[in-house]
Formats: sequence, structure tokens, C-alpha cells
Amino acid sequence: MKQLDTKLFLFSIFLMIPITLFFEELFSGNYLNQVLLFSLPILWPGLAHGSLDLDIAKHKGIINNNFEMLLFLLIYISVPIIFFFSWINYPHVLFIIFLALSILHFGISDCIEKSKFSFIEVLIRGIFVISLPFKFHLEESIEIFSFFFVDSFFLIEVSKYFNYLYFFLILLIFVWLLKSWLMYQNKSQVYLVLSEFILLFFCFWFFEPLLSFFMYFCFLHSTRHLLDEKNNLDLKFGELFFKTLPMTVITILFFTLIYYFMKNDINLLQINYIVVGLSSLTVSHILLVNFLKN
Repeated sequence: MKQLDTKLFLFSIFLMIPITLFFEELFSGNYLNQVLLFSLPILWPGLAHGSLDLDIAKHKGIINNNFEMLLFLLIYISVPIIFFFSWINYPHVLFIIFLALSILHFGISDCIEKSKFSFIEVLIRGIFVISLPFKFHLEESIEIFSFFFVDSFFLIEVSKYFNYLYFFLILLIFVWLLKSWLMYQNKSQVYLVLSEFILLFFCFWFFEPLLSFFMYFCFLHSTRHLLDEKNNLDLKFGELFFKTLPMTVITILFFTLIYYFMKNDINLLQINYIVVGLSSLTVSHILLVNFLKN
């Protein structure tokens, strides 16, 4: 079971290559079909990977009694609400802040050696996810990010800086390779990290942005987080699965109710609200996992 997350990510890439080639008309540019294709892994492990945050807080001593639990839940819920309304009022500023938080979150969370990760590897992993879609699939990326209340003119301007970020990424990879080969004794670990870099590069180059992100998010990022917490919380796979169910089901019911009340009047603006709402919900998870947990 060693490096199950990497193997699942590799398997998803091999599986999706023939699907996207043989069913190109069905999935190319069709975001609804792409979401439907990944509907199950988006729920589990995707959505489920943030459902252990309460257990993480208890395990790390942030929650020790009922009062601290109520206080934690109040803050945990308030953060995305504040972030959401701030995003609505200042979309461009909050969008950039969200991208910066995402780079740190993906970078820190995906490092294989949590106790030994370097800042260079954190940046490489985070920049991969954010910059490569803009580099290789600019039009599709602009179309997708337009659902974040960000206008296309702003995204076109921002995309220029993503080109610089891409070249910075290449430089970081070169520095990481040189440093790892000269200073890090565990060469097998270096090969493993390098193989993940290659897989990430191929994934975000070959597949459309939404498909590549779903594959990465579900089968590498979310799976790795769940496996880490399985070890940290000393859980078996069955216990891990059932512990994630309550919060996952509550979240599904919440968005099902939203859909029920909006089903007769779904338009682009409401889709934007849902996308920004979902993104804002991740902020508490990001802060907990990367700035409190560690």
C-alpha cells in the first residue's frame, strides 16, 4: 500500500487518456459532463478529505472541551462566510488571495516528507496546480475562472504574470534537482518526488484544466490528506471512511437544499455564487491544516 496516492494518480491518468481520446466530443469543453464524470470521486475522497478537521483540531489539542468546540465551530464557520462576502465585494483582490492560499495549501499538504519538506518543494507543487493550466490551456482557464466573479480582462492581464510564474517554476525545479541530488541522501525519495513532478506536468499539460484538476484533487491531494490523517489519528480504513461520512453527508444535504430552492432559476450569476461559496468553504480547512495543524 506504499504511496497509494501516487499510484491512484498514475492510474487515473492512464484511465483518462483513452476516455478523453475516444469520447472527445462528449467531454471536450463540456464542463457539466466533466463534473458528472468525476461526481463520485469529487464526493469521496474529494469532498470528504476536509471532513476530519474537527478530529484534527481535537487531536492537536485545539479542542479540549465543549466550550472550545463551540468556539472552534463558530470561527470555522465564520471564516468562509466573511471570505465569501469579501469576495463578492472585492472579487479581484480575494481571487488573488485565494490563489496564493491555494499555492501554499497544495504545496505544503502534498509534500511526501511532512517533517522534512523544503520551501522550494512547497512552491513547486503549489505553482504546478495554479500556473500550468494558464500556460497550456489559457482560453479554457479564463472561461473557468470567469465563474469566480473575475472578469476576462483581469484574467488576461493576470495570465501574463503566470507566464513569469511558469519560468520561475522551471528554475525552481532545476534548483530542487541540484540541491536534492547533492544534499539529500535518500535517493529513492528524490526519484519518487521527481516522478510526481513529471506526472503533474503531464496531467496539467495533456488534459483540459477542469479534468486535470479533478484528477489531481481527488486522487493525489485528497487521497494523500486522508491517508496522512489515517496514520495521524491511528484509524483503520473502515474507521476512516465512516468518520468522514457525517460531515460529507451534511455538506451534500446543504448544497442539495440550495439546488432545490434555485432549480427553477439557475443562471450564470447563481452558478458564480455557488463556485465562490465552495471555494470560500475551503479557507477554514486551509488555515487549519497548514497553519494550525503543523
